[in-house]
Amino acid sequence: MNHEIAIEEEFAKAALKRATWGRLFAYFKPHRRKLTIALSLEALWVVSMLIDPHLIKLALNGPLPAGDIPATAALVGWILLNVVSRALLTRWELRMTTRIGVQVQDAIRRNVFDHVQRLSMRYFDRTKQGRIIARADRDVDTLEHLIFWGPILCTMMALSLSLGTIWLVAVNAKLAAWIVLGFPFVFLTTRLFHRIGFPAYRKIRESSAAISAHVAESITGVRVVQAFNAEQRALDELEVKQAAYRGAVMRGAKIASAYLPTLTVSFHGVMLLLLFFGGHAVLDGEMLVGDLVQFVLLLGFVLGPVEGLGGLYNECLVAGAAAERIFLLLDTDPEVQDPQDAVDPGRLTGEIVFDNVSFSYDPSGKDGRQLEHVSLSVAPGETVALVGHTGAGKTSVINLLSRFYDAQEGEVRLDGIDVRKIKLDVLHDQTGIVLQSNFLFSGSVLENLRFVHAGLTAEEATRGFDELGCREVLDQLTNGVQTEVGERGANLSEGERQIVCFVRALLSEPAILILDEATSSVDTRTEALILRALERLSDRQTTVVIAHRLSTIKHADRIVVMERGRVVEVGSHQELLDQDGVYANLYSEYDG
Repeated sequence: MNHEIAIEEEFAKAALKRATWGRLFAYFKPHRRKLTIALSLEALWVVSMLIDPHLIKLALNGPLPAGDIPATAALVGWILLNVVSRALLTRWELRMTTRIGVQVQDAIRRNVFDHVQRLSMRYFDRTKQGRIIARADRDVDTLEHLIFWGPILCTMMALSLSLGTIWLVAVNAKLAAWIVLGFPFVFLTTRLFHRIGFPAYRKIRESSAAISAHVAESITGVRVVQAFNAEQRALDELEVKQAAYRGAVMRGAKIASAYLPTLTVSFHGVMLLLLFFGGHAVLDGEMLVGDLVQFVLLLGFVLGPVEGLGGLYNECLVAGAAAERIFLLLDTDPEVQDPQDAVDPGRLTGEIVFDNVSFSYDPSGKDGRQLEHVSLSVAPGETVALVGHTGAGKTSVINLLSRFYDAQEGEVRLDGIDVRKIKLDVLHDQTGIVLQSNFLFSGSVLENLRFVHAGLTAEEATRGFDELGCREVLDQLTNGVQTEVGERGANLSEGERQIVCFVRALLSEPAILILDEATSSVDTRTEALILRALERLSDRQTTVVIAHRLSTIKHADRIVVMERGRVVEVGSHQELLDQDGVYANLYSEYDG
């Protein structure tokens, strides 16, 4: 069982925490004044609803049977005025609560998105992309109804039950007593539904997230799926997850279908009993017709919210499961973060030191170490190439240098400062990275370059291509820097995407430039242009290069040869060939 599934199963067994609701409604605190006004309007709405039955009673017990048309018209006028006033209250309240709900949901979504972006790489290694998206998007959407209407509905139900019950007792205490005795039944039924229903709705959220994870993974790897004719297998896996989701939904539906009809039948039974006993009271002269009608209307006003409580409670269970998943994500602390004594060293010179560094992607050590006691020094402005077979530890070196991970042993130092003591934003501002798997966001070439500098102009972007020596690549694009790259850069060739990534990295004016197989996606001619440009610009920054094509790093100041997580050789291209060791064998194997 992987780490992610273990967390999900442990989470599924846990009870709904009261603190979840406290954290959720804490998002309303910045809107206290507006929310107070909205709830006050709802209170006025409830009072307005209670006035209608009283006015109807007055008409039925007085002027209407007596044929007093002016008095009856006056009461009808008051009812119409009450209805219009209530409509105006509703309009004002709806606009205010919608505005509050939108702002609260925006705040939650913003917090989740910001937190996800700050999580460490290890979290993304262990958690499927679709599950993260489900929590950051679908779970937040699930909260919408509760956030928008939860406070209002709770206020309406509480006031309707309390004020309505008091008024029922005032109208006829004997009949009201039978109704009040039914409240414990409603409470016990609701508690039973919570005990049975919440795990079911939590399971719905989990199975829905599993579907999202599978779909996202399949879409991301669609080329592999098609290349290996695995469409049916992916579809079969989806069907298994869909079956689990359907089962969870149907179980939730069975529980809801038992709870809600039970309340409905009970309420209508109470209404029939009221009409039977109330009718006898009217016939016996113990009660006026107007009083009975008022009592029936008030009872509907009280029982309606109680019946609606079933729907609200159902909504709370769904939203509660979503909220817990959201807060589980927000409570996941980044493993890599600034310590309290983090410093801003200013502009780095680019001196790099690995001092007896050991590292494993699995902190438990079950999968072995990717780096074993690596020691390495790089002078400012030096170009160093890392070479070795796949799994030798080259990428692990740049992951530690960029502080995507922290080493378990030893120190990585920049300008003599432990990289863990340098503020992350300062470190990343001064580190330019170009990876083999280039990534561009939807938008224009210019908008992608503005990830480096928000105010970057088209002229400055064009100069970046000139400086890299790749202006002709830019000129081939339909609209120059305004060319739309499409989703994930689909409108550009692989080489064009990589050139844009190079320009983006160089425009950041990094103190340290990291190239991880960065020229493997471009043609030989473009690669030669880039290498000449980098050689020309090498004095601006320290450059760390990973390359399998060893011919591309012949002119590096030093070449570091790695094998099984250790540094086994260091020297220039010619020095290492003369040693006739690991590097010479690699060169013969890949470029011979």
